[in-house]
Amino acid sequence: MMRAILILAVLATPALADPPRPAPGLYCPVGEVAMPVSVRPDGGMGIDGLDCRSIVLAGGRARSAACYANGGSVVDLDVDLVLQPDGTLLHDGVTFRLNPGRPPCP
Repeated sequence: MMRAILILAVLATPALADPPRPAPGLYCPVGEVAMPVSVRPDGGMGIDGLDCRSIVLAGGRARSAACYANGGSVVDLDVDLVLQPDGTLLHDGVTFRLNPGRPPCP
């Protein structure tokens, strides 16, 4: 009986989902002068002038073990990045909105 209750409890527990990811595209700063943030469909991201092939988003942070800078330098990344409920991104106190048009940012 106890085993059946345990199995039912496990089945009733929702699976832990991956945190939501921003939609792919170019995110432009709103009302500030800042570099845009680009989000690729494959999970990569361009942020702070770095090209990161794989980004982990968790706890309001964006992390990557290998990002590429100008000149080919490889650096790690650990910065604040929050996906807001309205789909905008918040990074370094600046709001970034998905650009519906073609690059560059207006």
